[in-house]
Amino acid sequence: MEGETMRRPLFGLVGCMLAAGLIFSQTAQHEVSVTNIQVPVRVYNRDVFVEDLKLEDFELLEDGVPQIIDAVYLIRENEMARKEETKAFAPHLPRHFYFLFQVTNYDPRFKQMIDYFFESVLRPDDTLTIMTPLGNYALSRRALKPKPKPRPSLDMQKVVRKDATQGSGDYNGLVRDLTRLVRSISAVGGVEGEARMNTAIDSDSMQGSFSDVRNVAPLLGSYRATLEKLEGLRVFEEKKLMAFASQMKRLPGEKTVFFFYEREFRPEISDRILGQMMQRFQDEPGIIGDLQDLFQFYQRHVTLNTERIARVFADSSTLLHFIFIRRDPGTASGIRMREQSEDVFQVFSEVARTTGGVIDNSQNPAQAFKTAYRHTGTYYLLYYSPEGIASSGGFRTITVKVKGKDLTISHRRGYIAE
Repeated sequence: MEGETMRRPLFGLVGCMLAAGLIFSQTAQHEVSVTNIQVPVRVYNRDVFVEDLKLEDFELLEDGVPQIIDAVYLIRENEMARKEETKAFAPHLPRHFYFLFQVTNYDPRFKQMIDYFFESVLRPDDTLTIMTPLGNYALSRRALKPKPKPRPSLDMQKVVRKDATQGSGDYNGLVRDLTRLVRSISAVGGVEGEARMNTAIDSDSMQGSFSDVRNVAPLLGSYRATLEKLEGLRVFEEKKLMAFASQMKRLPGEKTVFFFYEREFRPEISDRILGQMMQRFQDEPGIIGDLQDLFQFYQRHVTLNTERIARVFADSSTLLHFIFIRRDPGTASGIRMREQSEDVFQVFSEVARTTGGVIDNSQNPAQAFKTAYRHTGTYYLLYYSPEGIASSGGFRTITVKVKGKDLTISHRRGYIAE
């Protein structure tokens, strides 16, 4: 982000780990010879954090085998509020915040969220990185100094607004093209086009009607090509997600990711119009073939390995909150606005669950952020040394319970033993 004249920017551009156009450890080193594993644990009675638990209250299992917990630390806003240990550890408590934005529209309520973050959450020792479709930005250290007093909140809002608008320009343009093409196809190939043919009474009108029929094939071709371009903008590169998680694993301290993803819709030919076209052009094999291809193209499949990605993020001891921003699709005659968020939602919902994060489905990103942060700032940090586990590598599953109590517990599901 560019700063004002004669002023250095508060946010500097840093190298991207996620691809442009993508939506896109504090643990002990997990080698067999290293035994200390730490697990951030959040415990709630309804929505209230339970702060009076002791070491003896916790039960921890690795791959189903009970483990001895060596230490429990209560961490509140990156400060150690209480500790109980049979072995002494030195937890890294600096906090690293990452905001990932994959949105096609700038929501004015982002301002409330960003103001709240700077006023009530961010502290001088914290770090902040913003990731948008156009690049990654890191908050400079000087931005949090009390004097001179800069406006990092306002600068972050400018970054998010600018990148959301510019970064989604091609995507929104393709959606508009699809909407226009669907309207044209519906008018030419549906009941409206058929009515024009039936009411043609002179040669010029009849010629125009047959011309409309001949236009169906190129319109369908343009529609299919535009769909493919739109899908091309939504490609997630699994190796980049894995690289990002690996980078986070090497970062000491508490790592929290807030991923804001806006619900997506794809303009499609309505089922009614498709049915009419299949009947009307039953003697036109080329058009029927194009329509059948669309039926196949509409069936979308998740190509990412959800389990592998989720486990790598859990191994990095990164807490990921997935904030799914709902929006209404709008309606238009002959157009079906089909939601196309299922692939992203499936992958990152599982990442959030596996890392112990929150999944929030909301129309208000500011309120969703506050909810997610309430499940972030305070937690227990448990340490243990695995015993009774085979020395082979792979993903080790961690289960944490509170003895004799029915409470809601969230934590990372495991780590990768190398």
